Amino acid sequence: MQSLSTQKTIHLMLKFVYGFLIAIVVLAGITEVVLRVKYGFCNSPLYVSDPDFEYIYAPNQDVKRFGQVLRTNSLSMRNEELLPTDSLIILLIGDSVVNGGSLTDQDSVASTLLEKRFLKDFNKRVRVLNISAGSWGPDNIAAYLKKYGTFKAKLICLVTSSHDAHDIMSHQSPVGVDPGWPNKQYKVALYELWDRYRWMLFYFLDTLFFAPEPQKKQDNIAIVKPDVTDSAHVAADAKAVEDTVEARKLNDAGIRKPGLTFNPGYGQLYEIAQKDSIPMFIYLHPETSEIDLGHFNDQGQEIVAFAKEKNIRLIDEFKFGVSKDRYRKMDVVHFNSGGQVFLADNLYPLFQEYLNLRK
Repeated sequence: MQSLSTQKTIHLMLKFVYGFLIAIVVLAGITEVVLRVKYGFCNSPLYVSDPDFEYIYAPNQDVKRFGQVLRTNSLSMRNEELLPTDSLIILLIGDSVVNGGSLTDQDSVASTLLEKRFLKDFNKRVRVLNISAGSWGPDNIAAYLKKYGTFKAKLICLVTSSHDAHDIMSHQSPVGVDPGWPNKQYKVALYELWDRYRWMLFYFLDTLFFAPEPQKKQDNIAIVKPDVTDSAHVAADAKAVEDTVEARKLNDAGIRKPGLTFNPGYGQLYEIAQKDSIPMFIYLHPETSEIDLGHFNDQGQEIVAFAKEKNIRLIDEFKFGVSKDRYRKMDVVHFNSGGQVFLADNLYPLFQEYLNLRK
């Protein structure tokens, strides 16, 4: 028979194990509730696949995620429903920069800000239709407009970035396959946290423990005769080489898509605008690496060249003094809420010009 002390030890161990399991269950329950109530887990904006333009937000959604409201209408635009009486219509088309995603509240996206501002300043209902989706290229947008039409628009504004030059549709929809494009709600918030965001944990650990140490810049050493003029030339040449290498790094640092040719969607959008006699302009938005570079990279220059060839007006966002503090933290292309205001402020006078509205 077991001794009394052994029985007490086993009893204490079982008591500890039971207590630990109960604590885990309670903690998991609290975490589940917090994730659902505070952060909107199990209430994600959903996507639908489409044979023409790959995917888009599901229509008629009204969800709250990460404290931000996201709504879509019956045509999956990030807008209120289009009414038969709406006569002043602008198509604001693009990717997640225009869409804002679940990290931008419905009232904070540029399209909503612009509609409200037109109503306030002119007492007119100007519809700024937000036709966009994350990682869409111009060919996705063109396919959408071919399917649903241009809604008798008075103007088309394409907001695009350098990487869109080669972001060509593969017609392999990620909906329901990639966790970032869900087509149904998760049933357990903790599982959604792990399934969709575990990469952030791995990224943090990789950055913390495995990131290479930044290389120290080595002094440029050159053996020359002690002539002041020659020394100045050597220093200038070394600085020029260093600047060139840095510029190449920044040029290549941007988002790179696998398309081998220039995205045909730019030409398709131009043809749609021409066919329906709608004025169109391109608003070129830089990535943060391009802000460091001071100009658009080689992909952006392809877009500039296309606009020049087709005589399409191109708005260079650098001219407005764009800065990285308008971008989300740890993000290379997406605006924060202040950036959406910046975008709306830049577009407002342009839209006003095309609509010929005067106070």
